[in-house]
Amino acid sequence: MEPEEIVKHLQQIPLFQGNFEDKSGELELYRIVPQVNEAEYELGEWLCSQGQPATRLYLILEGKVRLTRVDRDGITRHLGDLEAGSSFGETGLLVEEFEDYTAEALVKTRVLYLERSKFAELLNERPRLRRRLKIKPELAQRQRLPHYAWQREGEVTIAERRRHWAYLVRGLLAPVLLFLLLSAFIVVLSTLQHSLLSIVAVISLLPWLGLLAFITWKMLDWYNDLFVLTTERVVHFEKVWPFWETFEEGPLDNVQDIHEIRAGLTPRLLNYGNLILQTAGETVQIDLTGIPQPGDMREKIFREIERRRARQVLQTRGAIRDLLQRRLSLEPPPPLPPAVTPPKLHQTPLFIAWSWFWDFVFPPSWVYNEDKTLVSWRRYWLPGFVRYLASFVPLTLLTLGGIYYFATQEYKIGLLAVWLLVEAFLLGALLWQIEDWRNDYFQVTPTRLIVVERKPFLIEEKRREATLDRIQNISYDKPNLWARLFKYGTVVVETAGTAGRFELTYLRFPEKVQAEISKRQREYGVRQRAAEAQRRQEELLSWFATYDSLRGSAGPASAQPGPVTQ
Repeated sequence: MEPEEIVKHLQQIPLFQGNFEDKSGELELYRIVPQVNEAEYELGEWLCSQGQPATRLYLILEGKVRLTRVDRDGITRHLGDLEAGSSFGETGLLVEEFEDYTAEALVKTRVLYLERSKFAELLNERPRLRRRLKIKPELAQRQRLPHYAWQREGEVTIAERRRHWAYLVRGLLAPVLLFLLLSAFIVVLSTLQHSLLSIVAVISLLPWLGLLAFITWKMLDWYNDLFVLTTERVVHFEKVWPFWETFEEGPLDNVQDIHEIRAGLTPRLLNYGNLILQTAGETVQIDLTGIPQPGDMREKIFREIERRRARQVLQTRGAIRDLLQRRLSLEPPPPLPPAVTPPKLHQTPLFIAWSWFWDFVFPPSWVYNEDKTLVSWRRYWLPGFVRYLASFVPLTLLTLGGIYYFATQEYKIGLLAVWLLVEAFLLGALLWQIEDWRNDYFQVTPTRLIVVERKPFLIEEKRREATLDRIQNISYDKPNLWARLFKYGTVVVETAGTAGRFELTYLRFPEKVQAEISKRQREYGVRQRAAEAQRRQEELLSWFATYDSLRGSAGPASAQPGPVTQ
């Protein structure tokens, strides 16, 4: 197709209308021409499939396309038919997204399409082209959303909210007024020709600087409080610099209801309020407090819940189709990867003794088994070491002082016995504290979360477990400045079962622990849906086998309808 013809077709697409009418705008369209591809689809072929990543913008040249959507209940809805000259897929071209519909060719269809990856490269090279695009406000806002480090592969950011500016104004009103009054006071004193007044003005700079620092800190605190909606979960991330930070998430699969609250005249006038997400957990959940446009955010959350459940229905159908195809074509299952045995290091008795001592005093925070299916966490040794000081310092002082005294002075056996007895007592107390701190451990397997609390010397052991599908909410908290500096904190897991609430305390890198549990919960859900699909596939095969057996054994007479009895 000639470039001039492609440009004329591009001008039919709403994205390229309005700002490309002049000569320079037409030249920008010619720069897009090398990125345009042409394709043909036969009757019944899919141009795109619901639930798959959306990456293309289509323009229909010839033919007819039907758009359908499968809802959360598995019912296929007809969205409409598109004729030649229609375009669709603008969202997938501009932002990372999943297809909301399946596009099927009703007749032989010819289309032009643009790919997001190549188009994004072109926009980065041509800022002028980006400014000319007629992008919908919602899509422009989506383009500005960042991709966070805690997001998983394939997880897309849908919306981001900070608390409404009214919260910031309310918290800064008094400090700002005081800051302005103090500023005026300092300016007035500095203009007067008196040494004492100048000294007072200089002294007043200290509270002035303190107020300025407080105002800056409050603004950073407001800015670092985020509510994020993704295609998989709702996240609240709050950082009170430099003291503490907290992260809590609620998977969309677990959200059962959303309450919207706008109490008072100001929230109603300025359109901000609270959203309370209710799950099956025993404690409540994630509260999105003071967010602007809460109704819009609530609709976005419900929409993503519906889209996610519809994608799960489609994934189940796809798994059933794949399993049926494999069974009917008698394809062998893919072979398992060979097991890899790590080489064993030569361990001397001295090395074993040193390793035992080191692991006892400084137990590793993270331990994987050989195939990394089991992760074990122990409490970070540093907070425990602070607690040991009550026994460690007296023991160290008594030991060094006793050795010096008995080495340089004459002494009686009774005094030596008392010293050894006190030494033994303090050493026993220290060993008890170390063992009590390191004894507890937390584990996550491919199916369960396990918390084990033990007392030293096998006095007592408590074990609690919950399957990963019972987890409703996961959050972590770095409660103070020391926790942030040394990177430890608490991970809280809420479940829907009788196990209730799990608190994993003093864990090293709590954000990574939270991410590991969340990742395994997601993988467990995928395996559960695959198992359900296989179970349904087995049922279908059983029905088909029974049907074929009955049909083969039935005679012609059995096909005739019998008399109807009342």
